[in-house]
Amino acid sequence: MKQYFTKIHYSDHKSLLDAIFENFLSVFSVPYCIGSSLRNYLYRINCLKKTKLPAYVISIGNLTTGGTGKTPLTAEIAKYIKNKYNKNVAVLSRGYGGQLSTKDVNIISDGKNIYSTAHLAGDEPYWMASNLDNIIVMTGQDRVKTGNYAIENFDAEVLILDDGFQHIKLERDLNILVIDANKKFGNGKILPAGPLRESLSQINRADKIIFVDKNGFDEKPATDNTSFMENIKTKFNKPSSICKFKNGGIFNIKSSEEIDLSFKNVYTFAGIAQPEFFFNSLKQNDYNLVYNRLFSDHHLYTKEDLVNMIKEASSLNADCIITTEKDAVKLLAFIDEINLRIPVYAQKVSLDIELEKILDENFSNKI
Repeated sequence: MKQYFTKIHYSDHKSLLDAIFENFLSVFSVPYCIGSSLRNYLYRINCLKKTKLPAYVISIGNLTTGGTGKTPLTAEIAKYIKNKYNKNVAVLSRGYGGQLSTKDVNIISDGKNIYSTAHLAGDEPYWMASNLDNIIVMTGQDRVKTGNYAIENFDAEVLILDDGFQHIKLERDLNILVIDANKKFGNGKILPAGPLRESLSQINRADKIIFVDKNGFDEKPATDNTSFMENIKTKFNKPSSICKFKNGGIFNIKSSEEIDLSFKNVYTFAGIAQPEFFFNSLKQNDYNLVYNRLFSDHHLYTKEDLVNMIKEASSLNADCIITTEKDAVKLLAFIDEINLRIPVYAQKVSLDIELEKILDENFSNKI
């Protein structure tokens, strides 16, 4: 069902039935849009009060549903601030897709120890906890409550909200909006008819814009990305930067060892918002993808899932299995218990972005 909604939201080639269904969904977009706009207005006129915490708060979020690259960008920003300014940094995530109650404050990592699993914490918080040394990672839907906990118990000086653009209740010092330069805003409609969480006019709330460019992973690179980015910058007059996604290498999930993969026949699987970019990146490296197994975003893998995929990959004469780094963290709890008849790897993603241009002017003057 989610894949069908993605088609409705983003595809340029819809059937007549798809178009009719999209128009039907537009009826339900009206109350969603009214509710979102009213909430934003009440915060703007201070009928709903924002909370200011005694820490420097950075929000990283987007206007559309899923898949823009917020989480790896959040991790890069957290590492940059920790390494350059040596501040106590806490990343606050809602914990979507995890089994822990988001009504609670959940400590996923204190920067040295990880206290949860990917299934409990959610794939994105767990991935950040696994990749961020000396940086606290916490989950909870109330970012004010979670932020207060981080300040009082970990002396957090910088709070970074992963997917925080709509969490207006918490006052922020730097509001970064992430926009997908390839998929843009889809059909430009509000949920559920389109991918927008709120109207495009809310771009005005952003202090800075980061355009995520996945051309390196796009099977048919968009020719209008540059004009799209220039139009947004001109219309909204916001300082903007480009973040390019690149292949970061292949590693063995069990050993974490990076390898120079010589195999060519590859079975792939992914449970992420935009799996086509992952599949296309492997094709561009001349791998023969014998099968692409799709799961829903944030899918919680079981031992049976992996066993079945190994059987299927073997029957298709695949040399190995490759998944994404985000999916890989959810296999760690049971991968040692399975007889891996063929090796299972994951692909890393690296970011090409000049963070000093985005952060230094704002950050160094305020903290």
